[in-house]
Amino acid sequence: MNILITGATGFIGSNICFNLLENQHNVYGICRDKSNFEKCAKFKDRVNWINSDKENWQDLIKEVHFELLIHSAWAGVSALERNDWDIQIANFRFSKLIFEFALENNIKKIISFGSQAEYGIFDHKVSEDFVPYPVDAYGAIKLMTLYYLRNLAKAHSAQWYWLRVFSLIGQNENRDWLLPKVVNNLLNNQSISLTKGEQFYDYMHMDDFLLRMNLIINSSANFSGVYNLCSGRSVQIRELIISIAKELKVSESLLNFGAIPYRENQNMFMVGSSNKFDKTFGTLSIEPLEETIMKIISNYKSN
Repeated sequence: MNILITGATGFIGSNICFNLLENQHNVYGICRDKSNFEKCAKFKDRVNWINSDKENWQDLIKEVHFELLIHSAWAGVSALERNDWDIQIANFRFSKLIFEFALENNIKKIISFGSQAEYGIFDHKVSEDFVPYPVDAYGAIKLMTLYYLRNLAKAHSAQWYWLRVFSLIGQNENRDWLLPKVVNNLLNNQSISLTKGEQFYDYMHMDDFLLRMNLIINSSANFSGVYNLCSGRSVQIRELIISIAKELKVSESLLNFGAIPYRENQNMFMVGSSNKFDKTFGTLSIEPLEETIMKIISNYKSN
């Protein structure tokens, strides 16, 4: 299958890209002059790169018959930029451009990524029926992008999938994200400043995520819609980090819980229900948390 993907140099995109290549798909990745290919080092030469800073980039796409677009590009995901409306609106504009271009060129299946941030603040497991009420620019623009994709795809009789991602962990995470930073500090016997860690998150390992992605990619039936991609498992941040310290056999005194405040509009409970996905595509097992901890430690050690 010929597959066009945006965001192939990012955390989610790079993992999807490698997975597609391993499954013998022809992958075309949209990049830019400033793209950092560090996360793509082991497969960069296997991807057909299309530089969107070049004048003829759209013509290059038109030369290929694509069966699928996977749109994972999204800037401004850090805490400091999530409420930057200019950055988030720019994300919508690029999404709008790529969706329109794809459908005008007869790509009949689009997979794009949303976020639990679309739901806003909640205190129980949320399903797709929960009424979204985003509290920052990131969640609001994600939601607007969903509505645009839905309406545009329906007008073109195309399949569309909006996958609301909760908390993904695994290979190629940014080094300054929470778990890589915790593991790296502890491996170097350095203390780390943290919030109180009272939040409950829904952690899914990238390997489990990719198994679910493959079901959607390979499905010939039209199951268009919004789906939560999550483990449905509630894990307290504090307990997870302490488990990592114990596994590394380092002192918990290095963990300075409460040293930094929660961010504004901090959601203390971010856990989803995957019942809709399971009923549609089939139930898959979730890797036990202990195995996930061992896997992320091993991954960070090797890097």
